[in-house]
Amino acid sequence: MRVVEIAKREINGKTDIAFEYEQIKEGRKVTALRFVITKNRRDTQADNLRDDPKLSRLISRLTAHGMTEDKAVSYVRDYPSDLIEWATEEITRRLKSKKEKIDNPAGWLCRAIEEDWRPQKTLFDIERAERMEDAKKLDARKAELSVVVEKVRAAHKAYTIKTITQYLDGLAEDDRQTLNQAFREHLDAKYSNGLATNQFDGGASWYSNPWIRAEATVYLPAHRPDFPLVSIAEFASRNGVEDFNALEGEYKALTR
Repeated sequence: MRVVEIAKREINGKTDIAFEYEQIKEGRKVTALRFVITKNRRDTQADNLRDDPKLSRLISRLTAHGMTEDKAVSYVRDYPSDLIEWATEEITRRLKSKKEKIDNPAGWLCRAIEEDWRPQKTLFDIERAERMEDAKKLDARKAELSVVVEKVRAAHKAYTIKTITQYLDGLAEDDRQTLNQAFREHLDAKYSNGLATNQFDGGASWYSNPWIRAEATVYLPAHRPDFPLVSIAEFASRNGVEDFNALEGEYKALTR
């Protein structure tokens, strides 16, 4: 039976099959052996780990320092990847520096992994890491809001220009001239220095100048009940962006 036990250890430990056996006796004498052969779970597990490029690389790093394949697989299976990553990088650095003698790199790795020899972070390090993480989250949120807010602003601007243009074009000539004159007088009364009226001459100047366009989006709804422009918040809601004012307020607060 000793020969069979040796074969069992070798096959079960190093191949993709495993076997168990049962002695068949006649009386007290063993007359035959019954073998049960199965797929080796140990080897299947190693294969599965090898299929993952990151885990396979860690196994290779461990075996490169003298650790057996089986042991390397067990460490990669049972311990965090970042711990093994650190341990293999650290021993490589120490061996290269030659400042200390490591006679048994595999043993050093075993202890470093099992006892987690990674330097412990100070409270200052933890707080700094948390601040950096918070800053990253804020930057990510700011970038996310920027895309939404700028997209809505640009779309609403195009919608506003189109709405004003279509409305003015739809008026009779006399009505359009009357509206132009009334709006010019509104600008002149509000900005007594004449700067606004000097930049307004009807037509495209209703919307080509951002300052005058902003005035027009207030004046027209107030003086022309049939003017169909909706607010940017309502426009955003109609296009699937809810509570735009809150989003824009948050974005402004983050970009101050």
